[in-house]
Amino acid sequence: MFRRGGDSQRSKHFRARVESCVNTILELNNHLGEGKIRPEVIKQFLRLKESLRHVSDENVSEQDVTRIEQATNQLLEEIRAAYGDQKPLVLHDGDRH
Repeated sequence: MFRRGGDSQRSKHFRARVESCVNTILELNNHLGEGKIRPEVIKQFLRLKESLRHVSDENVSEQDVTRIEQATNQLLEEIRAAYGDQKPLVLHDGDRH
């Protein structure tokens, strides 16, 4: 999935973006409770999180990151649609993105 890419600084940024996606979904799953997000989706994000431990920063490409961000955004939209216009979930006290 990850390929040898260019510049190290840019790659670190890419890796941080992927980690942010993974952590957002896993935290949301914990917040919503077991079974609210399809288990096979959670398994895919858990595998991705595990694989990030074994990937060097320079092996992440923009195309890979974009695909992961799109999948994350699609899942968040599905969850938003399922919960309607309820108050947004707050997963942490940090800055909102």
